Amino acid sequence: MSIRGLLRLIPPALLLLSLGLHFFTIVLYVRLPLKLAAITIYPIWVWGIIGLVLAAFCYLFFKVRGSMTLILLWTFTILLLADEARPISRLGTDPMEEGPPAEHAGSKVLRAITLNCAGQSDPLEAVREFEPDIIFLQEIPPGYRIKKLTDELFKGRGDYRYNRSMRFGIIVRGTIEREFRFSTYRTQLVTAEMFDGRKVNLLNLHLLSAATNMKLHELDCWREHVENHTLRKIELSYSLAGLRQYGAHPRFPTIVAGDFNAPPNDSVHRIMRKEFTDAFATAGTGWGNTFHWKTPFNRSLPLLRIDYIYCSDKFIPVRSRTFTRPKTDHRMVVADFVYR
Repeated sequence: MSIRGLLRLIPPALLLLSLGLHFFTIVLYVRLPLKLAAITIYPIWVWGIIGLVLAAFCYLFFKVRGSMTLILLWTFTILLLADEARPISRLGTDPMEEGPPAEHAGSKVLRAITLNCAGQSDPLEAVREFEPDIIFLQEIPPGYRIKKLTDELFKGRGDYRYNRSMRFGIIVRGTIEREFRFSTYRTQLVTAEMFDGRKVNLLNLHLLSAATNMKLHELDCWREHVENHTLRKIELSYSLAGLRQYGAHPRFPTIVAGDFNAPPNDSVHRIMRKEFTDAFATAGTGWGNTFHWKTPFNRSLPLLRIDYIYCSDKFIPVRSRTFTRPKTDHRMVVADFVYR
């Protein structure tokens, strides 16, 4: 076959590659097989962009039949399955603003915040203007005075529990009745009586850090991601078992929040969604990704959503949003709830 004949085969081959990638991506992200965790750690739009570029190249330069159909197929897939798409589409519907919580349909809301301080960010300055009722903190700066934060926020009507060795804590506008500490994991469980007299379970999580090995050409990379996902699922299952045993879940309303170190397509969230509702996925607006990746241009881009606020079915999430705070590579998640 001549060189010209070979060149003519390139456009349909690229289109076929894009179509195959689309089929593979759909199957992969619907089933989330553990053995391929090194691939599904990426947001689905990463593979969608690759498929779109291939299809667009075939359309713009070669007008290959079917390329526009594939472009539309990829676009629809990203808009349907990408975690970022739906909250962005809600931007025009009652977005949360910086400042005190507004009522929802005439009812006072319960506001919860989760923030990974990364050992540097000042929690008081980060949350003060939002006037929260519940605060979940991870990686609190060493030596930070949680009591001072509680007193300044709630003027003597607040309570807290702080684990100094694990550097996480829970602060509430109300009274904490009991606490259960998990000796093995970075997990904290309290039962609190809130300012309105209702009792609420609060589970603060800081799950195992994600595997960062991206050398997909090495077998050790694949093994590392499988082991990492397995250990994180065990950790979460153990924490939820403690919630049922010591927190009387699901009798009391429950909020589970913190740094899950897992993007939305991680299998740990399938465990959570069996009993809990992801506040941002349900009622969030805007760009929800919370972990900043450093770029070669010394800029930070939030490309992964790893910080979450979940609620039990006794709550209805009505608003949620993420906010950038100084001196931490995590964005703060804020969510407003009403009782069902």
